[in-house]
Amino acid sequence: MELEVDVSGEDLLSKDYTVCIASKDEIIRGFKFNEELINILSSRYGQGFYKYPKSKNGKALFKVRVYSVVIYYLVKSLKISGDISLNLCRDFDGREEEIKKNLLFFIEKILGLSIRDKIYFRKLEKDSNAHKYAYLMRHDNKNKLDTYITISLEEIEKWIKK
Repeated sequence: MELEVDVSGEDLLSKDYTVCIASKDEIIRGFKFNEELINILSSRYGQGFYKYPKSKNGKALFKVRVYSVVIYYLVKSLKISGDISLNLCRDFDGREEEIKKNLLFFIEKILGLSIRDKIYFRKLEKDSNAHKYAYLMRHDNKNKLDTYITISLEEIEKWIKK
């Protein structure tokens, strides 16, 4: 199965930042960061609660890990098996290797799906479902779309705590 991942928003730690995963045949899931989650993650990162150092590089690694955790839960919500390929929009330029390493861990080791050598970083087409729905979900102020999954703070922190 071929899946695309795109985001909408200025920064992972900004309100309404959205990560969307979609296929060409209308499988769509997304996660939108709310203000409370952002505040807690930012505060706890600043307090040294997580395993990433307080530095420019440490914060970038922290964001990559959170992004990868969200993708893990999005893929998990699809309840699929077998081989998949991921086309990821280049939203974390220069961090492709860290993302790839994280996704191999989450998707192959944890979920048991085959993904090796099938993680691609590219600019997604404007008409891709992931691109369109990431934008729509971000601007869905009343959360009326039925494509969202819920990821708790505890589920995210499970993978980023010291």
